[in-house]
Amino acid sequence: MAIIGFWSGSKKESGQTVSISAIATHMAVEHNYKILLVDATFNDDTMERCFWNVNNSKKDPVKALNRGKIDISSGAEGLVSAVASNKATPEIITNYTRVVFKNRLDILCGLKTKVRQDYIKSLMLYKDLVKTADKYYDLVFVDLEKTLAEETTKTLLQASHIIVYNFTKNLKQADEYLSNMLINKEILKKEKVMPLLSNSDENVVYNVKNVTRYIGERREIATVPYNSSFVKNISEAGVAQFFLTTRLSNKINDKNSNFVNCVEDACKKIIEKLQELNYKV
Repeated sequence: MAIIGFWSGSKKESGQTVSISAIATHMAVEHNYKILLVDATFNDDTMERCFWNVNNSKKDPVKALNRGKIDISSGAEGLVSAVASNKATPEIITNYTRVVFKNRLDILCGLKTKVRQDYIKSLMLYKDLVKTADKYYDLVFVDLEKTLAEETTKTLLQASHIIVYNFTKNLKQADEYLSNMLINKEILKKEKVMPLLSNSDENVVYNVKNVTRYIGERREIATVPYNSSFVKNISEAGVAQFFLTTRLSNKINDKNSNFVNCVEDACKKIIEKLQELNYKV
């Protein structure tokens, strides 16, 4: 029903992949949506590592969560081939994804090639891929490469119903956001862009309230704050388990609960943004 692109105009670390993984996972746990999370980045396995131990498939926490019912297929390359031969249907996409939560969250891991031209050639088909997936999934989250130099990224941004623009807690990235919104306004249309502050910290100058004011937003922007426990789970393929565990926690004011509340607020802001643009969710 809707394609949500996560993008950043900064060449520096912006917390983009971590934020999209957190939001998509929480959305799958707490909301009644069928979600596809797509890794469209180049030569970066950060998203895959959030959910799977890429060095030891025998100790796969997501596989354990699904009682061994995990769909391991030929992945992005296989799906790209299906799209190229006009054989990709909404239902067949699940044959090429990996399952995090059955009927709730699937992930299309990134292309394995380390040759940039091969990556660009394959990515040219991702517009058709995500539009086909949009017919089967309620929400399609796409983690986009941080550049506007390639037409492929521009095309995927244009195909996105909303764009979540990620930046972290420093003045330079906030200024880059303002600059990109002005220079690239044909692609980054104001009405469909939602700023998101990643790795935020309320104890620093550039906290969410001050950044919201600085970039001229009327309502407080979405945020995925820094959380040491969550960071640990990222490095140990524990993102899915983290959200299941915190869901069962009875603690109200601990750091993990505050983190999850911020992620929930980001989810609600995405839903509200889609509703404002008259997309059914």
